[in-house]
Amino acid sequence: MRAAAIALLASLWLGCAPDRGTIGAVLAQTPDQRLVLRDVPSALAAGRAGLMPGDEVLLIDGRDVRELDDKGVRRALGGSVGDPVKLTLLREGRVIRVTVRRTPPRSAKKS
Repeated sequence: MRAAAIALLASLWLGCAPDRGTIGAVLAQTPDQRLVLRDVPSALAAGRAGLMPGDEVLLIDGRDVRELDDKGVRRALGGSVGDPVKLTLLREGRVIRVTVRRTPPRSAKKS
């Protein structure tokens, strides 16, 4: 995994403030700027919305992910807990549109 992908993963998964929401997925950005879901914990927003590892994110709220750098992806996916983010995905050759409601990052911890 590239350093940029690791930085993106860390900021989306671990670096959210408690009042900031996350889609709760581990993402990797390929050298050609494709954004792919690597892991989707079922307790967090992406898992609840039915996203799956291997899904490719094409659009975030209508913005082409290839036009976004790591910070742009973080800004586009981050937001207040409970707020929606609209994703357009490519899964096995099919385009899928889904709305994900951000969850707190701490909900990934087991009690």
